[in-house]
Amino acid sequence: MKKHFEGLDRPLFIGCTLSFLMPLFPVFIGFMLKGIAPFGERTLCSMDGFSQYYPMLENMSEAIKEGELFYSFNGALGFNLWAQSAYYTNSPLWVLIYLLPHSAQLVGINLLIALKFSLSSVFFYYRLYETHCKANETKKLVAFPLLSVCYGISGYALAFANQFMWADIVMLLPLVILGLEKLNQKKSPFLYVITLFLSMWSCFYLSYMVCIFVCLYFIYLALRDKYGLKEFFFKGVRFALSSLLAAALAAIVLLPVYKALSLTLASELGFEGSLEMKYTVKEMLMRLLPFQEPSLEFQAPNLYFGLIAALLLPAALFTKKIELKNKLLAFSFLLFMFFTMSLNLGEFVWHGFHYPNQLPGRQSFLFIFLALSFAASFVAAISVKKLILCALSIVICFEVSANASVQLGKNVWASLGSSLRRYDTEMSSLAALDDESDFMRLEWADVNKNNYPQQYSYKGITYYSSTMSADAYNFFQQLGIPRYAKNVSVYYYQSAIRNALFGIEYVMQEDGTVVHNENALPLGFVAHKGILDFDLYAHNAGTDAETALWLALTGEYLPNIPAQAEKLRDRGMTLTDFDTDRFSGTVTSDEDGVLLFTIAHDGGWRLYIDGEEVPLVKIAGYLSGAEITAGSHEIEMKYTVPGIIPGAVISGMGVIVLAAWIIIRKRKLYSV
Repeated sequence: MKKHFEGLDRPLFIGCTLSFLMPLFPVFIGFMLKGIAPFGERTLCSMDGFSQYYPMLENMSEAIKEGELFYSFNGALGFNLWAQSAYYTNSPLWVLIYLLPHSAQLVGINLLIALKFSLSSVFFYYRLYETHCKANETKKLVAFPLLSVCYGISGYALAFANQFMWADIVMLLPLVILGLEKLNQKKSPFLYVITLFLSMWSCFYLSYMVCIFVCLYFIYLALRDKYGLKEFFFKGVRFALSSLLAAALAAIVLLPVYKALSLTLASELGFEGSLEMKYTVKEMLMRLLPFQEPSLEFQAPNLYFGLIAALLLPAALFTKKIELKNKLLAFSFLLFMFFTMSLNLGEFVWHGFHYPNQLPGRQSFLFIFLALSFAASFVAAISVKKLILCALSIVICFEVSANASVQLGKNVWASLGSSLRRYDTEMSSLAALDDESDFMRLEWADVNKNNYPQQYSYKGITYYSSTMSADAYNFFQQLGIPRYAKNVSVYYYQSAIRNALFGIEYVMQEDGTVVHNENALPLGFVAHKGILDFDLYAHNAGTDAETALWLALTGEYLPNIPAQAEKLRDRGMTLTDFDTDRFSGTVTSDEDGVLLFTIAHDGGWRLYIDGEEVPLVKIAGYLSGAEITAGSHEIEMKYTVPGIIPGAVISGMGVIVLAAWIIIRKRKLYSV
């Protein structure tokens, strides 16, 4: 048996094992108290997990099976699936969920969230172990694992357990910073490059915050280690090139999601008002205490990482084992992070140059990481008796474990799995009506269904995503369709005109019966030329706007929906081939007009009429169309994710550069 452990670093193995296992006990106790599966029927797919992430995971699972990764018609007349995935569902760990049968996926998500708590703890421990390699075994086997658990099940991690798309970034941060530290020590750059790339790939939003943080951390290291001007320049160049290489590797997702987000309403919002502190120092300090209700609306950020661990920070001020300059630098950095979470301008910048809609202090995991890193440096520097260190660690363990169990058992949002799948039978029946040989949209009469088209894989209108374009939101609002969340959602609300225009073939009523809509129009049809000059926003929102749009499409003065829909259907496109990102067919019209598609105009679609590309124009502020002459025509539409081609080229170049760097570095090592 001893042979199996030869060459194995015993403290590292034991420390990683403890760091992995210790968070699981309080987490599973909390699961049992709350009745979270596998210990009950509840799921952490609650809040945004209920209305956004779970349906998106289901949609992406189906898209992977069908090989349709770029575009989806399961919401908002169609959307850029590649960009949405980069924002929400790109974590490589989700592959584990996709492999599970449908009936086991909710349990799998709960367990995967618990796994991410543990991996966050392990990776934090590994960084401490590597950074403080000269520390004694007691610190490596007792203090460091406990401080790592404080990171893994911090107040941030517990409060945002439902925001599980963010957990990968919390998990990867210790490795990113360890890679940066190794990079500055002229060791291998690849840990930094690969982990920063993975964070950018996994979650665009929080990786943006990590990129700001690593720049600040590099400056901190330069001041702490007293870089000279020449050293600062060369290490700065190495840091910049390594960061750019990580971004280049991820460009295939970064460019598309950036382009998609630039079309949202949030991108149009700027800093408002004068500089002010949103929270008092007292309010912020209170968030360091255990057993606080999580901040999920507009309260002070979630900062808890263990009260005893937090008290190590002021204690560090009084030790002579750490240089005064290093203490001042560390606390200056920490205070900067602390106050920029309260300063309105800091909040604006950290959150991607817009104010967050609830869920405050989304960057507070960076503060927690920094605070625990400095606490560990203090522990590594001081001389303390083994008994005292063990006793202190036990107190920390008891405190953070109790806090985690209480938070998960009492305060975390959890939904019944049955409520998330309460309409499985009805939705399966509705989705089964989708004729795969043709294009049709389906919808519910009951509007309160967030992202059901994604959850049950049918072409619908209802949609809720932060990547929703401003054009989409404004268009649906102008037509009088309600929303759940401002700027980022639409609940489909049926009317005779909308059902016809959007091609809603079947509508499920609240009692479960399905009504066929005989007036549903095809995906593409030839409309009256007057639609080119139509201004949807010149009319009152609601009935006036949708009636005016319908009349502009038909070229008539009074609505007669059945007769007018029949006329437009006669000029409709007959599909001969359909995929979500490419379809073709024929269209015949007895007069010149506008070939209109009820598809979002986002710059990704290309139209070919009789083999020649024809520029698409934006119709009514959102739809896509182009002028067409009378007669019969062959039509083809192709979709390319905006930004994906230059992104793929840059990523390909990044792979070549990384491979060349590895080869060159290996040759240098072997030549020594």
